[in-house]
Amino acid sequence: MSWRATDLILVLPAKGDVERDQVAAAWLAAGGAIERLDRFWEPPPLDARRVRLYGADAFCLVLAQLYGLELLAPPDDLIADVPAALLQRAVAITTLGAALSGPFPRFVKPLMPKQFAAGVHDRDALARVTAGLPDDTPVIVSEVVTLDAEARSFVLDGRVVTTAIYAGAGDVSAAAALATAIAALPAVPRTCVIDTCLVRERGWAFLEANAAWGAGLNGCDPVAVLPCLAAATIAKAR
Repeated sequence: MSWRATDLILVLPAKGDVERDQVAAAWLAAGGAIERLDRFWEPPPLDARRVRLYGADAFCLVLAQLYGLELLAPPDDLIADVPAALLQRAVAITTLGAALSGPFPRFVKPLMPKQFAAGVHDRDALARVTAGLPDDTPVIVSEVVTLDAEARSFVLDGRVVTTAIYAGAGDVSAAAALATAIAALPAVPRTCVIDTCLVRERGWAFLEANAAWGAGLNGCDPVAVLPCLAAATIAKAR
């Protein structure tokens, strides 16, 4: 029997988006209700026990606070808990000051999302994009590798519910198998999105994890992700 969204309200941004529209259509087909909001900082009165959120970070975080909801998300430092064999490259969590000391080039991204643009940097480029940030800002550094494919998997209760290759070409079943291994780690929440990558001449590796409530489909089945979205929003006890 297919999953049903009966009595649940999926709250989305009012602005149209191809992937969110696909999710909204699937939610309605599963028997749920849709609420599209423009002025999300002034939301209508809704029964928080029925509300589920899907949208950009600011949209969901503000609404979660206003409705008294908890949003599941993987820890920012999840990569530290991933076995080296599943990374296929040298990765470390360090400080910006240490990262600026080299070696270069290297891939650098902020531990806390959106503090600066992640990418392969030399010393001067990293200094420019991180100007104004303190030296103790935590960052993730990685050796530079070539990626032949990238895949997205939505997971729920340790199981992959849908996987799609969104860049390059590779074996989707191998990507799903790796995501399943990552989903079994104790630090991984009940539901989230796990991105994996095919490192040239090394194999499939963990790339990053993100919250299901804020993740695009990237080719994943919109019907299959519905129970993930339902589980990603939790009404706090009152």
